Amino acid sequence: MYLKSILISAATLYSVAVTQIIDAETLTINVTNLTTTEGTVMVQIMQGEAQFSGAEPSITSIMSRATDAEMTFSTRLPAGEYAVRVMHDVNNNGEMDSNFVGMPTEPWAMSNNAKGNFGPPKWEEAMFELTGSVEQTLTLSK
Repeated sequence: MYLKSILISAATLYSVAVTQIIDAETLTINVTNLTTTEGTVMVQIMQGEAQFSGAEPSITSIMSRATDAEMTFSTRLPAGEYAVRVMHDVNNNGEMDSNFVGMPTEPWAMSNNAKGNFGPPKWEEAMFELTGSVEQTLTLSK
């Protein structure tokens, strides 16, 4: 009985995983304007305003060593509203460095190349609808 239960659970998990892959949409993120191949490029994908504000953890994150002036990341996700945040952690300390007034000192970008006014952009400025294949080209700035 125990083995049968494990096999049914495994089959259910496999079925859910395959269904999620079939129903997934493709998000391609092109990151441009990397000024050095030092450090790590960190991509954070958030689904919904709660993740965007930091009240909940992001749906997924991707990290890669900086390799070129332009880098491309791709993932498959369920259809929905998303925002993307990218940071080039040049000194590899795992965080966004900022100056004494809180302005970032490392390159960063948001989906739709949204820019904030005296703070980060708002959800409405960075949000995009993921249906089918969507491509976001984000230009890093300081």
